Amino acid sequence: MAETACPGSDGRPFYGWLLVAAGFLIMATCYTIMVSGMSLFQPYIVADLGITVGTYNAANSLSTLVSIVGALVIGHVVDRVPGRLLGALSVAITTAALVGFACVGAAWQLFALFAIDGLVVVAGTRLLISIVITNWFTAKQGLAVAIALSGSGFGGAVLSPVVSSLIGAYGWRTAFLVLAAVCFIVSFPITAAVFRSRPSDMGLAPYGSGSAAASRADGGKARGGDTPVDIAIGWGRVRTHPSFWLLVAGFMVMGVLNGAAIPNSITNLTSVTVDGQQIVTGGHTASWASMIYSYNMIVVLVSKIATGGLYDRFGVRTGIIVGSIACLVGSLGMCFPQTTVGPIAAATFFGFGTCMGTVAPPLVAVRLYGTEDMGRITGWITSLEMLGYALGTIMSGMVFDAFRSFIPMWAASVAGAAVMLALLLAAAPSARRLVARVRAE
Repeated sequence: MAETACPGSDGRPFYGWLLVAAGFLIMATCYTIMVSGMSLFQPYIVADLGITVGTYNAANSLSTLVSIVGALVIGHVVDRVPGRLLGALSVAITTAALVGFACVGAAWQLFALFAIDGLVVVAGTRLLISIVITNWFTAKQGLAVAIALSGSGFGGAVLSPVVSSLIGAYGWRTAFLVLAAVCFIVSFPITAAVFRSRPSDMGLAPYGSGSAAASRADGGKARGGDTPVDIAIGWGRVRTHPSFWLLVAGFMVMGVLNGAAIPNSITNLTSVTVDGQQIVTGGHTASWASMIYSYNMIVVLVSKIATGGLYDRFGVRTGIIVGSIACLVGSLGMCFPQTTVGPIAAATFFGFGTCMGTVAPPLVAVRLYGTEDMGRITGWITSLEMLGYALGTIMSGMVFDAFRSFIPMWAASVAGAAVMLALLLAAAPSARRLVARVRAE
């Protein structure tokens, strides 16, 4: 079948938007529940199983460590294995893992379930969605990726009060079973039906491919001032260039910030019982903390879409600066959990800054290095960002066990945001010099 030069020109909606909808639903259920949603369960599981925050966070960090392998695998096989199969398996395994969490009775079972979570959820949801949608869109690429990934914000805002109510009324185990049913019913049918890895699988061309080609022919700049990479750079050149490792280092720091903040967000605002002793961190009620969490998820929902538009309109450099500064201010707000202003500031600014870890990697990768081997390049960036996430989760647990407070971790996060900004700002011009050299050759 011949490729369609102008997607949607026949009057029908472009098929790629169905993938955006599927990605949105997967992020709203599977990803939200298994990543950010686990913070809602942390104090209850710690108290009921008689473990420490450090032990729980160590189990949680195993999820991230295993996701490194999953991300590398997805990056390599996404062009070889049908997207519908990869997506449907991810949803089904996530559902089974949630049922397992409802039955957990010992710390070792937590470690096993979080390992399954890591192997499937991050790689099979966020990374798979990012790669596939980037393949389907040339124009409005940032917007499409952002809309799909913003499902996590929508899911968090909707599910947070529901989960808190379920835990209060029926216990945390029943809440897991309800979430398992929601995950499967909402996400499995559409994923199994529509998820395709590339438009060429259906005889289509990426959305806006004709206008992008015209822009390159005119020698103009597209995508917010970012010069389109119209030559094949390839993984072989990218992996040996300093710009790539500066980029990886910057996103690893982003992972550390997310790994420290996301699993501990509820406990930081309330209290936790460790070895029979209640430790007051923020001193707020669980319902107030849940309200702040919902507000944070609404910010994430809006911010992911805004971040995609930011990269589309103003380019990589502006996106990096705005996101990094937001992380810095958000981390500063987390240093004051016993106030009202601190948590609200943290939820607002970090809600925007955390999008650096989800929306930015595929967009930055394709705009700095082009589409050649994009799955492999993004897979490596995401996997090593997840290594940072694991380190952040472990470090935050160790800091809390040592100081009975998260504040030293948040102070370190403020410095980390500044380091991230410096690394990413150095990576972008270095990558452009690589592209210029390859073009000259």
